[in-house]
Amino acid sequence: MTTILIFPFDLLSHYLRCLVLAERYDKTTHRIIFLTSERYSQYVHRHGYQTFSCKQFDSAYVMKCAGNFDFSWLNYEDLEEVMLDQISVIQSFRADLVIGDMAPTLRMSAEYCKVNYLSLMNGYMTRHYASTRKIPSTHKASKLFSFLPESISDLLTDFAEKRTFIKMHEPFERIRAKYELQPIQDYLSEMEGDQNLICDLPDLFPQKQLPVNYTFTGPLIYNYQQEEEWLSELNKERPVIVVTMGSSGEWTHLSFLNSPYYSRYNIITAGDNAHVLSAPHIIPKQFVNLSAVLQKADLMICHGGNGTIYSGISNKVFMLCLSSHFEQEWNITALEKSGYGKSATNFDETLWKKHISEALMPVFDHV
Repeated sequence: MTTILIFPFDLLSHYLRCLVLAERYDKTTHRIIFLTSERYSQYVHRHGYQTFSCKQFDSAYVMKCAGNFDFSWLNYEDLEEVMLDQISVIQSFRADLVIGDMAPTLRMSAEYCKVNYLSLMNGYMTRHYASTRKIPSTHKASKLFSFLPESISDLLTDFAEKRTFIKMHEPFERIRAKYELQPIQDYLSEMEGDQNLICDLPDLFPQKQLPVNYTFTGPLIYNYQQEEEWLSELNKERPVIVVTMGSSGEWTHLSFLNSPYYSRYNIITAGDNAHVLSAPHIIPKQFVNLSAVLQKADLMICHGGNGTIYSGISNKVFMLCLSSHFEQEWNITALEKSGYGKSATNFDETLWKKHISEALMPVFDHV
């Protein structure tokens, strides 16, 4: 029996798409075990998989750093500690294959153990991405770049990015030298595996000529099989707005939806565990069959996460997106280019009202 260890980053979207991938393997010939998570192991166990313990990065801290363009979490000491624990686990289980989803040290660990590594990647985070990863609106250089011609700003962005990825990789280089591992060029190269699955659509995230070890697997959308009978009780005279901010979005930025003005809509929230939106016209749900809910929806307000945007696209629901970090901004840029959604960054309440109203116009053809 083939033993596969799966190392998702500790966010719900990563665990769910790893579960979708795991379900493609024959359980009678593959023993699949997931990295344990205090928050998300419940979903793993629901599908009948076991979990293992291993040191990992604090996702809340990493996301906070990402929001400030701070990459100090990728330091020598923490990287080495996580890598050594991964090596111990891989050797203990005698793994035949490891799968990582945003697991920075896993390529080193797999190489050390001489085990094949399959990496799940977003299209904008490959070395072969055919577009420029734009400077996010929250970056201090964003305003300056906005005054430049796009060709010049893209050229400068690509140059600065290349230097940044090399700088980010310096602690990895030290570890690779210490453990006599193969030299690697930069951070993007470090995120590659022996095989790589791009969990995106090529129309949204086009690539240059891809090597043979890259495959567009397409979005791995988790379809939670749960009946949502309550949907039949919605007021059919009111448009339906679904609000979901994943496990990384900022619900507090949407507190204006508590206003009585928005009682003209059916507003369904998914995952608002802090109950930021709690007015009488809000319909709160912890976890929903998003596809089933979106089939009833006229608009989705979301954070621009990978799994969420593809659920919106597949159900032809227009999206207003409020990102919490730069990778989600890259998703939203792709949505805007394709007509599937719009960035809501810097919206005041007047703009929110305007764009929600426009998105809900019956004659408005979004796609």
